[in-house]
Amino acid sequence: MHFEETHTDNSEARILPLINVVFLLLIFFMVAGSLSVTEPFHVEPPQSASGDAGEQDVLRILLGFDGQLALDGEVVDEKTLLALIKERLASEPKPGVQLKADGRIAGNRIVLLTEDLRGAGVEELRLLTLPVKP
Repeated sequence: MHFEETHTDNSEARILPLINVVFLLLIFFMVAGSLSVTEPFHVEPPQSASGDAGEQDVLRILLGFDGQLALDGEVVDEKTLLALIKERLASEPKPGVQLKADGRIAGNRIVLLTEDLRGAGVEELRLLTLPVKP
C-alpha cells in the first residue's frame, strides 16, 4: 500500500511573528513620536557653560527672533501672555517659569519682557540656554 506524501505549507505561520513584531514597533514609534513637544516656531537659544535641565511642571515662554511669543506651545501676543500668566499664578502656587529666547534677539528685548513678567507676578524666571560645546 502506497500513501501520498502531503506537505503542509507553514510559510504563513513562520512569517506571522515577524509581522506582529513589525506592527508592535510601528505602534511604539507612532506613540513615542507623538509624545514629543513641538514648538510653534523655531528658536535657537544662546549657549551657556553652566545650568541644569529644569523642571517639568513649568510655564514655558518662547521668544522668537522676530519678537513672536508663545506660551506652552500656543502663539500669543504680549498682552495675552501677561494675562494668562497672571491667571496661572493665581491658580497655582509659584509655578516655575522658563524663557527660551532666540540667541539672535537683542538683549534689551529680553530685559523688557522679564520686567513685564515681574510686573505680572513672576518671582523666578529661568533663561533656557544650550550647553557650550567643548
